[in-house]
Amino acid sequence: MAKQKRRLNIVSVELSPQGKAELGKACADRGMTIKALLGRLLDWFVTLDRTEQAIVLGQVEARHVRTLADLVGRRGPK
Repeated sequence: MAKQKRRLNIVSVELSPQGKAELGKACADRGMTIKALLGRLLDWFVTLDRTEQAIVLGQVEARHVRTLADLVGRRGPK
C-alpha cells in the first residue's frame, strides 16, 4: 500500500508588529519556525477541556482563575 502524504492546512494569523516581533524572538530562542511553534501550541490547546481553554483565553475573571486552576489540578490527568 502506498504511503499517503499528510495534508497540511494553512491558517492565517493577524498580529501586531510588536506581537510578531515577540513571537519571532520566542521562536528564535527555541530554534523553531513560527509555523512549528504555533502548530504545537494549537495541538496542545485543543486537548484542553472547556474550562482549561477558558482560563488560557482569559475568559475567566482574574479573581476566579486560581480557584478554577486548583480544581482542574485536583481532577488529575484526563
